[in-house]
Amino acid sequence: MKTLRAPVFLLLAFALGLSACQPPAPSKPGGLEVGDDAFLWSLPDSSGRTLKLTDAQPGWYLIQILYRGQWCSACMNQLLNLKRDYPQFLALKATIACISVDSQQASADFTASWKFPFPLLRDSNLDVIAAYGAVQPQGHEGKDISKPAVIIVAPNRKIVYKFVGHSPVDIPSDGDLLDWLRLHPIPPKAP
Repeated sequence: MKTLRAPVFLLLAFALGLSACQPPAPSKPGGLEVGDDAFLWSLPDSSGRTLKLTDAQPGWYLIQILYRGQWCSACMNQLLNLKRDYPQFLALKATIACISVDSQQASADFTASWKFPFPLLRDSNLDVIAAYGAVQPQGHEGKDISKPAVIIVAPNRKIVYKFVGHSPVDIPSDGDLLDWLRLHPIPPKAP
């Protein structure tokens, strides 16, 4: 579909992204909040390419989905719903990046199985997850993982929306996120 390919997200920009050192995660009780500068991450995607928050489509929102892992059925449903509704997000000048502690191979297999139009990124050190206060200690097989969370970053790289859930199904619906985006449209650029 032509609509999905043009601004598909950071695909081209991310594909061209260069490796960079990860800045230290901010340490703030509860993590970064609405109004704070977003954490400037640099993470590998499911193919091993390094993508950066700064590669996001200029003038667009970036919706960061922090998910527990590909093994989590609630997370799989969330990502499949996001895939289904992705054209609506693009129409509202919002793109998506999904972040977990999954291995590159697990993310690659997950992407290959479901053909997600957005990148699945690996935060193996939980830097991004911790920056937003979303670490769930020993959440799966004794390992730290992410709580389900949604962080929306504005074009100026400020956090404008933050939700951290307390259970796998405690997440905002796509409808809720789309409604938020409709209430906070990005103004068109002046000619």
